Amino acid sequence: MFLRRMGGVGRLFSNPNSAKLYREIVRYLPKERRKEFLRSWVVNNLFRGDRIRRSFERKMGCTLPALIDITPTEKCNLNCRGCYALGYGREREMTTDEVRLLVSEARSLGIYLIGLLGGEPFARKDLFEVVRDNKDIAFRISTNGTVMDEEILNNLKLCGNLVTFFSLEGFEAETDAWRGEGVYDQVLHSMKVLKREHVLFGFSVLLHRKNFGQVVSAKFLDAMRDAGCKFGLFFPYGPAGDNARYDLRLSEAQIAECFAELDGRSGDYTMLFIKEGYTAPDKNGRYFAEKGCRAGVTVNITPGGNVEPCNGIQFYTENVFEVGLENVFRSRFYKEIFDCVRRHDGRCVSMFQPMQVLEIIGNNGAKGSYPRSLPTYSNYAHCYPDIPSKNPQRIQTAGEMGR
Repeated sequence: MFLRRMGGVGRLFSNPNSAKLYREIVRYLPKERRKEFLRSWVVNNLFRGDRIRRSFERKMGCTLPALIDITPTEKCNLNCRGCYALGYGREREMTTDEVRLLVSEARSLGIYLIGLLGGEPFARKDLFEVVRDNKDIAFRISTNGTVMDEEILNNLKLCGNLVTFFSLEGFEAETDAWRGEGVYDQVLHSMKVLKREHVLFGFSVLLHRKNFGQVVSAKFLDAMRDAGCKFGLFFPYGPAGDNARYDLRLSEAQIAECFAELDGRSGDYTMLFIKEGYTAPDKNGRYFAEKGCRAGVTVNITPGGNVEPCNGIQFYTENVFEVGLENVFRSRFYKEIFDCVRRHDGRCVSMFQPMQVLEIIGNNGAKGSYPRSLPTYSNYAHCYPDIPSKNPQRIQTAGEMGR
């Protein structure tokens, strides 16, 4: 019965082999880490948290996400092309206690999945204390893979509730051109070390015009499987900040092509392919929301506590340390962004409905997360006008998608 339920959850992420993957993970992880993974990622994140969130949604009259992203630090040792975070600077950080507070508030609302972003989050080794002290919470951490050392490895071996995602742009040529010479080899070495120690990890790729055919190919997926990855995150590149590369933005047709390719290959791998934040076509060519646009469905919390709808819409009206996480989700800005997402089939509204997003920003008096947020996004919005919805039907709510 449990495996059948796992199979149903797996279909949400386009992988019919989810039950097989579950068994493989159970065999892969040492006993104690296995227990922590099952409690946090499976029981709490997929089932218990969903029930708690649905109860709060009825009381609060708003939608609660299954995931929140936290950026504890802006520090990073790389200068990747197109990075949305470069406009912020490199100095701001949360304290350890502030991270703990956010995790506690998330749990109280039934949110059991926390993303740790950067900057380079492994620059903050105190975060492992937070992960270890909250074993009921599922954490995923996004790293560039170049700072792995013995201390980080030993900490990862103590955290069965943490899954590491290594950021790549494809093979060596594509990754090094985006991130810097030698980065691809360093990532593969880090993966090798984690595989040897039976630490759970996956890969994360940005889909853009230079790589979108390669990163969904059998050759690349084979390489990631052989490296030991159990998960694959796919994010179509959303231009953001002064460092944005608008020429690399994919069209909706290209995004759909990538997703169809992944759907066609998913049965060949015991990896969970997670297509983040965009719509995909069904067999009849109609668009539906697999998870939907992330804007207004989850949030991105900056080191200073400002809450953005996503890291592509770098504006905020609420500071979580001033009003608390519950009031963030009650805010008009959050609700209006989410309503915009629903009106447009779950598509990325930052990329494809920028004029409407700009209007919502103005109507709510939202502030920019960095000094040039407004002129930068305004310039993008006027260069790329809104694209009509292909299928103007109501998108599923986050609650419906979690069931």
